[in-house]
Amino acid sequence: MLQSWVGGSFNRKPGFPFSYSERGDVWPQRPDARSTPALGRNDFGTIAEGLIAGTLVATDLGWQPVEDLQTGDRVVTFDNGMRPLKAVRISTLWTAGSKAPRAVWPLEVPARVLGNRTAIRLLPEQAVLIESDEAEELFGDPFTMVTAGTLNGFKGIARVAPERELKVVSLEFEQDEVVYASGTTLVHCPNNRVEVVNSAEKMMSVGAAGAYQRLTETQARRLVEAMHVDA
Repeated sequence: MLQSWVGGSFNRKPGFPFSYSERGDVWPQRPDARSTPALGRNDFGTIAEGLIAGTLVATDLGWQPVEDLQTGDRVVTFDNGMRPLKAVRISTLWTAGSKAPRAVWPLEVPARVLGNRTAIRLLPEQAVLIESDEAEELFGDPFTMVTAGTLNGFKGIARVAPERELKVVSLEFEQDEVVYASGTTLVHCPNNRVEVVNSAEKMMSVGAAGAYQRLTETQARRLVEAMHVDA
């Protein structure tokens, strides 16, 4: 079904829809070792979340590099079919390369591990939706959302030193959406007005529309361990 929607590829080039950040090292020079393992949106805002430029996203015009997308473009979503983009935010991070704390290094995902046709890179706080029998056994739902960082070590997924300049793209819709990246990898595009819940009970009180259940880091690592055993 997906192939019939996005079989083609176009190479549109927008003008200059992005702005560059100040060219300084965005990482602390001496990160606190106690906080490094938990670095994420609470420590560095959203710089560890978003799609890295070059990632292909499924749209009504075929596979498009995420950095070429513009407000109003229609993107294939997991739950709601084609949806127009409300906003596209692009920033360039000056990472000082290997000096960045390892906890915020991107993760390289080998081809086909998450449904991706070719190897892709994900930021550690980027949430992905995965399907597994183990998730259904552990949490009662085969579809679970985890951050990419918790998948480190699974089927060859590994952290890699970032490029000195790293362009990051955030896609926003009217509500939370999950989109297809580089094949059938399912990546979460949050809407700040929509609450991301972390329990089935809370989902019942919040309502399922636009809300996705995201595993805690402990739950996600437990799931990855179970998938390792059955791999």
